[in-house]
Amino acid sequence: NVAITDELVSIGDAAPMAVAFGVEYRDDQSTFRPDAFLSAGDVLGFNAGLETIGSYNVTEFFAEIAIPLLEDVPFAQNLDLWLAGRSSDYSNIGSVSTYAGAINWAPIEQVRFRFGIQRAVRAPNVNELFQGLANGFPGAVDPCSSSGDNAANPSAGLIATCEATGVPVGLTGILVQQNTQLEGLFGGFGGLTEETGDTITLGVILHPLDNLDITIDYFDIEIENAISILGGSLDGALDICYNVLQDPNSVYCQAVTRTAGGSVRIVELLNANIGGLTTSGIDVGITYSQEFDFGFFGEGSDLSINLRSTFLDDATLIPVSILPKRQQCAGNFAGRGECGTARNETQVNTRITWNNGPLGLSVLWRYLSAVDDERIENDGVDPSTLAVPTIDAINYVDLAATYLVNDAFSVNIGVKNIFDELPTFLGSAQEQANTMPELYDIIGPRWFVSASYKWE
Repeated sequence: NVAITDELVSIGDAAPMAVAFGVEYRDDQSTFRPDAFLSAGDVLGFNAGLETIGSYNVTEFFAEIAIPLLEDVPFAQNLDLWLAGRSSDYSNIGSVSTYAGAINWAPIEQVRFRFGIQRAVRAPNVNELFQGLANGFPGAVDPCSSSGDNAANPSAGLIATCEATGVPVGLTGILVQQNTQLEGLFGGFGGLTEETGDTITLGVILHPLDNLDITIDYFDIEIENAISILGGSLDGALDICYNVLQDPNSVYCQAVTRTAGGSVRIVELLNANIGGLTTSGIDVGITYSQEFDFGFFGEGSDLSINLRSTFLDDATLIPVSILPKRQQCAGNFAGRGECGTARNETQVNTRITWNNGPLGLSVLWRYLSAVDDERIENDGVDPSTLAVPTIDAINYVDLAATYLVNDAFSVNIGVKNIFDELPTFLGSAQEQANTMPELYDIIGPRWFVSASYKWE
């Protein structure tokens, strides 16, 4: 990695322009070699999986320039432009280019506006390209079974597709699915291409007081050729095969293997470039600090409040670019579909910290708004027919204390989820452990104690 930076001429009385350019070379390699027992699935709690071995390299040329336009003039305490570009040559996907630009304008000291655009590229990584085949058992519903959404009145297209992929004649909508989980075969795919993202951001930074900062940023992101698994999920691949395309020769239907009795035996879901996704919303941040004359230990103290929140307006998943199928994930959780874990429309994290000499006390409040089963909005399913149509809003509160014994030794103690907020149990709509542990606390209140010592 070689970079050169320098300052150039100025525009008027503004600061000098600054430039940076350079070249970078990277060689990424990864190896995972499970032993014979793990690869065969003979280790309790682990599914079978083969080894992952692969590598690729990339050579990149980059340049950026910062251009101060105005400084200390009426209505522009500061106005500057920033531009950047990068050209990358990957050994596995070829040449790609990215760029970015931003304008920052501070009409007065207390207010700053910012606007940015960016074209980003993410090349598939070693694991996405070369991951060894591994089994998994996600929750899903066979559309050809009696559990399918159209089982009561299967269309001619659904019947024909089910029978063409191995369901015995006359059993569509009658076939009993024995388990709420279906087996999938997951793994890397060497033919992946890069995913590209276009981002627009517009924000304002407010500094009304010396000890108060407020940031408000709007974001709009669109990703094309997103790297995921075929169909976005096992349930998504089945849905696209049997309810959307209804083409037995499509890659989605060809991925399904059935038993002689017609039940789904396995679905091959290698990594793929799916249609993409879009998301937009507003991020809000508030930072406040205040010093006090009172406190323990014969000295003053200080209080700080940090709030970070996201208000999600849109999170749309496009499993296949050539189809009109769209999954609105904002405000929803994946009862079975492609959205995955819950996408709360409002998330708030607020930490309040009081420091007094060697003692520090803090409380963290986390808020997650309610979410609905995505089938209600995306498929028009009647909420009354679902076992758990909604996950209610939830609040988590954590407490922590730190005591600095001396400059080298400190002790930390705290408790998480002090009000014992329980997750909503979801049954067949679960991610794992009868809920969504990626987002919701499943353990309940628990204490922690730690100590650290620094040698100098």
